[in-house]
Amino acid sequence: MFGRAAQLQKQIDHLRERNRHLEALVQVLADRAGVDEAELSQLRGRAGAMIPEPCARLVAEGEVIEAIKVYREHTGAGLKEAKDAIDRYREGRG
Repeated sequence: MFGRAAQLQKQIDHLRERNRHLEALVQVLADRAGVDEAELSQLRGRAGAMIPEPCARLVAEGEVIEAIKVYREHTGAGLKEAKDAIDRYREGRG
């Protein structure tokens, strides 16, 4: 890899390592709090369904397409992933 691709890969590797550390910390905290795997999985699912506040506001205003754009800007998600996330959010708040 050269130039920009190598730089991006280094950032991805760093984020993956940070994520591993954070997951380990979550597990330690869950164990200390007495949260079992089923509850932890449920909590993770709810956290994954959250969207950035500006997106929630845009959905409430009926600006779904703009919410998808803002979601992509905030998360780096692709178009399909962003649309799916906003659609799930809309269904959940319906």
